[in-house]
Amino acid sequence: MRSKSNEFQYLEVLNERSKLTVRERDALNACQKGYSGEVYLDQALQLVTQGAESFWDDLNLNYLGQRIQIDKLLQICSTLYLIDVKNYHGHYTYRDRTWYCNGKPTTHNIFNQIDRAHDVLARILFEQHVNLQIVKVLVFLDSTATIDVGEQTGIVTKYLWDFCDWIQKIYREQAGLPRPIGEWQKVLRPYVVEPYRQAEDFSVDPQRRLRQGIVCPKCFGNQWNDNRYFYACQRCGFCQTKEEAYVRTICDYGTFYFKKDLYKRDLEIFLGPGCNNRYLKMVLNKHFDIVQHRSTESFYKNEGVRFEYWFHDKSEYFNNIGRRVNWNADN
Repeated sequence: MRSKSNEFQYLEVLNERSKLTVRERDALNACQKGYSGEVYLDQALQLVTQGAESFWDDLNLNYLGQRIQIDKLLQICSTLYLIDVKNYHGHYTYRDRTWYCNGKPTTHNIFNQIDRAHDVLARILFEQHVNLQIVKVLVFLDSTATIDVGEQTGIVTKYLWDFCDWIQKIYREQAGLPRPIGEWQKVLRPYVVEPYRQAEDFSVDPQRRLRQGIVCPKCFGNQWNDNRYFYACQRCGFCQTKEEAYVRTICDYGTFYFKKDLYKRDLEIFLGPGCNNRYLKMVLNKHFDIVQHRSTESFYKNEGVRFEYWFHDKSEYFNNIGRRVNWNADN
């Protein structure tokens, strides 16, 4: 499963609990469009290759102090495709080793990121005696953008709509060739690091108001009808078990305040007047790792991500308890 970036998750929670600034709204829209394009690309490639090829998405590596981020690696036979996805708008032209956007020279070279990633990746594979050809591919998501590369760059440049056709043709041409084992994945693992995260969390803006309480994941309402086993949203009718509602809200707090540990007193404020303190303590002890016991208060480890990623390995458990929504109050 492709993960949303830390910035995307942060902005999602912020959008559910506060009015976004224009800059934040633009950033959220860019994250949504970029993520949707990447997911579409993932699904299309799975369909084209029927899941037979080796993939690695959202790869962050640190090699001798050089940090790189790779959107996707795809192996077909003895070739490793290094794919960088761009969500750019406007008319881009590359000539005389300079990029132009709508006719004006840009200070940013679009090729820099993929070139750096290629150099680091090639060095690691060479040192580990993994013999694969690396092909650099830039994929542009926005169908309204125009990209004009009039020089030989050693980088394949494609729009999203024709990239999959191109890969499918390659896959069919090499269908009868042997598929070597993806040894490259094993040799890259020691260099994997955590994804990039912004320097500051929500603590830097203490005066900004947030909506307290449990927020509906469907309509962002925070008014609920309280049943025995679950909450029902008064705005849209969405139901979720109390246990999952509390866990989700704790995860949202952690996404906001990713530089802080989880303290029960802070979570009580975040959950607002409707917080059941005894139930909150039970949920924390059941689902979250205690960092340190104190005579006055324990605190818990903060993963700093949203529910679907924090509790990915417990999805079956939460699906099972979700059946409580259909229980009668007398059960």
